[in-house]
Amino acid sequence: MKKRFFIAFRLILFITIILSVRATEAQVRKQLTNLPTVYINTLDHSDVTSKDIYKYAHMTWIDGDSTGNFDSLQIRGRGNSTWGLPKKPYRIKFYDKVKLMGKGHAKARSWTLMANCADKPMIRNAITTDLGNFIGMPFTPGALFVDLYLNDKYLGTYQISDQVEVRPHRVDIFDQNGYQVKDDTTNITGGYLLEATGNTDFSDASFYTPKGVFVRIHEPDDSIVPRQINYIKNYVQSFENALFSSNFEDESKGYRQYVDTTSLLNWYIANEVAANPDGFWSSYFYKERNDVGLHFGPLWDNDISYCNTTRKGDVTQQLMSDVGFGDNLAKLWVMRMWQDKWFVGAVARRYKQIYNAGLTKFLLQKVDSLAAVLSQSQEENYKVWDISQRYYEEIKLYSTYDQYIADLKTFIAAHNDYLLSTFSNPGVFIADSTHYYRIFNQGFSNGVMDLYLASKKEGTHVCMYNNDFNQKSQQWVIKRVGNYFMLFNRLSGLVMSDHYGSKPSSDFMMVYKADTTDYRELWSIVPQGRGSFYNLKNRYTGRIMNNSNGAQQNNNPIISSASDVNDGTSTDRLWRFQRDAEITEPLPNSIQEEKTEYALMYNPERQEIHFIAPSLDDLTFNVRIYTSDGRLTGSFKAGETFNTSELSAGTYIVSWTFAGKMRSTKFLKK
Repeated sequence: MKKRFFIAFRLILFITIILSVRATEAQVRKQLTNLPTVYINTLDHSDVTSKDIYKYAHMTWIDGDSTGNFDSLQIRGRGNSTWGLPKKPYRIKFYDKVKLMGKGHAKARSWTLMANCADKPMIRNAITTDLGNFIGMPFTPGALFVDLYLNDKYLGTYQISDQVEVRPHRVDIFDQNGYQVKDDTTNITGGYLLEATGNTDFSDASFYTPKGVFVRIHEPDDSIVPRQINYIKNYVQSFENALFSSNFEDESKGYRQYVDTTSLLNWYIANEVAANPDGFWSSYFYKERNDVGLHFGPLWDNDISYCNTTRKGDVTQQLMSDVGFGDNLAKLWVMRMWQDKWFVGAVARRYKQIYNAGLTKFLLQKVDSLAAVLSQSQEENYKVWDISQRYYEEIKLYSTYDQYIADLKTFIAAHNDYLLSTFSNPGVFIADSTHYYRIFNQGFSNGVMDLYLASKKEGTHVCMYNNDFNQKSQQWVIKRVGNYFMLFNRLSGLVMSDHYGSKPSSDFMMVYKADTTDYRELWSIVPQGRGSFYNLKNRYTGRIMNNSNGAQQNNNPIISSASDVNDGTSTDRLWRFQRDAEITEPLPNSIQEEKTEYALMYNPERQEIHFIAPSLDDLTFNVRIYTSDGRLTGSFKAGETFNTSELSAGTYIVSWTFAGKMRSTKFLKK
């Protein structure tokens, strides 16, 4: 009797302790900031260490006066390189479907918890959600920010987002999961969710195309049968075969018969606007039932977008179809499409529509809005995580959140302008006098123009060397001289010259003191293909700059070769210019831009701002107008007039960059 009483007493005591702990937790758990606060506790209170095995957990969701509790939640790790970062991403699965983001969004069991560790503003993925919505893509994973605790340890600001899957309000196509394929008459034309990816995960059904592109079939998933695999494999192969056929430009015989061109253009342009280097490394596309077109999208994985990876450097003036990852993946398809005159023209027309609809203003406002939403939460986040520490590949490091936001906005505005110019004038090289350039050769992976032994002497040979962002001899200033260009080396201040046929004659490229009357120092930058690869053709000799024998070795000489039919196809003759660091130091006199006298005028009666100069043709820079608190409110070309009638009364800042220096002034709108 005493033993049974003792056991009962211990059981009651245990239950009392558990209830007391839960009551204590309920008392101490509170909303941390203006964002919802999410508490997830695994059942054994141990950490989440696997990307494959789920752990059961309990979730408490606190948002104002609203509190939600979710039992039988499952959680595991997710991501590829991001899983190796200290602030880890997760995937969660509810017992029942939940509608976390409200009306117009999915009701589903599976969701992602994105850490955005590599993205200091933590909004690059969310901005891309807004970008997809603005362009009119049918689905872009959503963004809901929360403060996250795991096993009662605060982890920071997280973003809840959609899992990419076939489901209403996600990839909303016919769901073949569990679909019975009974015989040869069963309709298996869709829907299929596919990914051309460099992550060769064979856990899902997959195949290689004839060109070697690896494609994963995400859905249908476990229920897929060989007939479905063969159908979609053959369909994608038919698309690729048509793309690389001699008739690829023909609307009915080429690749367009297999593609939904609206989604193709929007998807491609969105990846270029976001400057997503992973956009063609991991590319989703899908096929609906009874639809002949492959649809491209949704957008995904943008934490290193918007100029945020040291592997690519400053991409303000770069196309991802040139410098992005995925040479043997979807990028292979896109590069072939750039050889189609229809695609070139369609991209230009569609981007101009998007740009003129207010793309830049929209994105900048969204950046400001999201930064305001995260204002309280980011302060708590960066009490845990060092805001000035490089956790992955961040190019720029600042000490404040606002600096990261300002940098992101600067990139968006400048990159959008670059895309407008590049898409509208494919092949026209526009030199930016405010930045250095690194000059890459297509045939030498990661090889750039350099000076032999980094010498500052006249007559030094120009050679190829592995890219090193800290090496000044690999940086060049590109200066326009009439219809030609001079290439100045940062380290030596000397210019590229072709002395073939002179005395003594040499076909080696060398550097000498600048002389604008010496035609051996003047170069045409001749576009090849879509305009990001060029020949460098000397004005005097008419010869083409060439990485000798196409060798991929350090100190390999750069020579001049006779121009012929191989100029556009020989990779050792094709060069790509990548904008590098901003010019902040005084340049040698030989590199300085010619002085142009100009002045900024404001006429309050006409409500106009304009520049005056001896020749407005000299004023080619962009001008931006900001409110006194730093919000962009307008922009115009320096040779144009800006009307201020729609501006509210107040003080405004006018900012522009000329001859490598940023300038600004104020005016008062009454």
